[in-house]
Amino acid sequence: MEESIASVIEFLSQHGYWVIFLWMFADQIALPLPSAPLLIGAGAIAATGALDLRICIIVATVATLLADLAWFELGKQRGAQAINFVCKLSLEPQACVVTTRRAFGRYGTATLLFAKYLPGVQTLAPASAGFMGAPRFVFLGLDLIGTLLYVVPACVGGYYFQPQISRFFTWLAEFSGGLTSVCLLVAGVYVAFKAIQWILFLRGHRLRRITPEQVYERKQSGEPLTIIDLRQRIDYQMQPNLIEGAMRIPINHVKRRRDEIPSRYDVVLVCT
Repeated sequence: MEESIASVIEFLSQHGYWVIFLWMFADQIALPLPSAPLLIGAGAIAATGALDLRICIIVATVATLLADLAWFELGKQRGAQAINFVCKLSLEPQACVVTTRRAFGRYGTATLLFAKYLPGVQTLAPASAGFMGAPRFVFLGLDLIGTLLYVVPACVGGYYFQPQISRFFTWLAEFSGGLTSVCLLVAGVYVAFKAIQWILFLRGHRLRRITPEQVYERKQSGEPLTIIDLRQRIDYQMQPNLIEGAMRIPINHVKRRRDEIPSRYDVVLVCT
């Protein structure tokens, strides 16, 4: 294990800037690659003199901005399709969508300032900004600040806490076998649990689904229905159409406004 860690550090020392660029770009494109440990590690290596801290920050920032700009343009051109595609790559797509839309509904494009600290939202935020039609220069300015607020603390933290990080890896090498197995087991169980949870959700969702045609037929027949439009403000602003007779209650307001929902009829929920 100790030799492996030494090999990784040597590799990063030689190719660190390219690794940082490609890793950060891939992470922002929506691949499941955690960027915080990489930035902290890059800062720690920079403390040894093998890398330049300022260049690490610049490379990570440029890679992130390029990926974010790509999502921004895709969101501007393809709208909801781009957002839905991002969420399909997430282990928790529903939470991903709800969190992003709730944040944009409350803070608008200012969400970009803290989006990097919210898993899933970091990729959805640029696409959502494009979807909302934010001016490109406003997006770039806010995204640059948000990126720096994420990249700089991680790199600088790794730089100044390099001795503690080095001791941690030394300790890790002493307990490599069992600890590695436990980490892999925990990660595997977590991914399997989320996959099963998502499959069960989809199966249950399909069983309860009602098509627009069925809703129309039941309304035409005079059958009383309670229709609730759950769309967040950002979705409603882009498509301000409401089914006749439907109540508009954003999904995060349902608990607070549940007394407004008639319970004597079947309830049909409409979302994006």
